[in-house]
Amino acid sequence: MEMLNDPVEHRALVERLFPQLDVRTFRRVGDGWTCDTYDVNGEWIVQVPRSAYAADALRAQIAILPELAAELSASIPAPELVSSDPPCMAYRRLDGVAAAAAPVGIWPERLGRFLYDLHMVPPEIVGMRGSTAEAVRAVRREEFDRLREVVLPLLEPDERARADAMLHAYLDDDLNWRFAPCLTHRDLGPEHVLVSPTGDLVGVLDWEEVGIDDPAWDFAWWLHERPEVGRRALAAYGGQPDERFRHRAWFVYALMPWHEVEHGAEAGDETFVRSRLEGIRERMP
Repeated sequence: MEMLNDPVEHRALVERLFPQLDVRTFRRVGDGWTCDTYDVNGEWIVQVPRSAYAADALRAQIAILPELAAELSASIPAPELVSSDPPCMAYRRLDGVAAAAAPVGIWPERLGRFLYDLHMVPPEIVGMRGSTAEAVRAVRREEFDRLREVVLPLLEPDERARADAMLHAYLDDDLNWRFAPCLTHRDLGPEHVLVSPTGDLVGVLDWEEVGIDDPAWDFAWWLHERPEVGRRALAAYGGQPDERFRHRAWFVYALMPWHEVEHGAEAGDETFVRSRLEGIRERMP
């Protein structure tokens, strides 16, 4: 399937697929890795995939999000206009500011409760099958093999040894794999959390990575970049669900720039790759 990559082409596609939008303004928003996202008329958000992988992820969201919305305590994108071939979806724009610029309020507690609700959703409700920690471990092993090929050649020899040792220490320790996998967002940074002017949680965006995984994944960024928010959210969640939870959350946080380097390498963005290599170095033990 040929992917369009020009805003003019995207606008023509959206006008053809969804004539009821009556497109007057068409403005690119965000800088996601897999989809081009547009604000239409200040009322709608439309997403168009950039790759075959992104197209599959978008189709999955079209199927999952309506079922998931009924189970959660805050808003998520609700696709109202959809196309499966070519894949494209439009949902009503959610008003709010990104958490990085959010006012003081109860939104961290609301976020913790939101994550509790999400993690308690039976996967079968959204058409997924439950999993085991060992199955997650197998997926992570394949992921690490892929990341090693991309990242390790870019590091100095002593850094390679430390980085590889970090991956092995996490993967090989059986104590790290005694958790209950659940439905997770898996990309829950501040740009994906919307907050109202009064400091309440409005909604959570960008569900392209949703899947069955370790619940620590959704707390990793918050516990390390915004520790006060992370502490409040985790308290509202009910506290850490198992003994190694915070240790695993730290590892997920340490792994984040590895994925960013991989993305930058695929996009041919050497400046971005260099900046995220510094992130890897800063987070290595």
